[in-house]
Amino acid sequence: MSDNRPERVYGILVRDGRVFLRESERGPGLPGGVFRPLADDRKVELKGHIHDQLGVHARAVWAQGAFDYRDAAEEREAFCGFYSVWDWDGEIAPEMGRWLNAAGVASESGLPPSLRILLTTVLDTVAMKTR
Repeated sequence: MSDNRPERVYGILVRDGRVFLRESERGPGLPGGVFRPLADDRKVELKGHIHDQLGVHARAVWAQGAFDYRDAAEEREAFCGFYSVWDWDGEIAPEMGRWLNAAGVASESGLPPSLRILLTTVLDTVAMKTR
């Protein structure tokens, strides 16, 4: 994982052993987008993108990794930060995208291998909520 400032931030929403992929005209991708040049908090920026794109409020965001990636909705590859979101308020409308389990991620031809590996790794993670 790099400490370099990402150009884009993307969220991996996880629920019930599935990850969420948003639909775009160019193919499947993750919610997220530009990390503005004057922004200083990656997680706050990502929460804003998730709210704007999906209408939900992410309560907790965890860093997962960073690598060069071209999202289906983008014209070019960029250095991107990826974050998992396991807890949010609100419901994601069905028309916003689709939920995939590990088998669905493995068979999704529209995902680059690096993203497929990251999503599979996140799905293999067992999270426990503690107080």
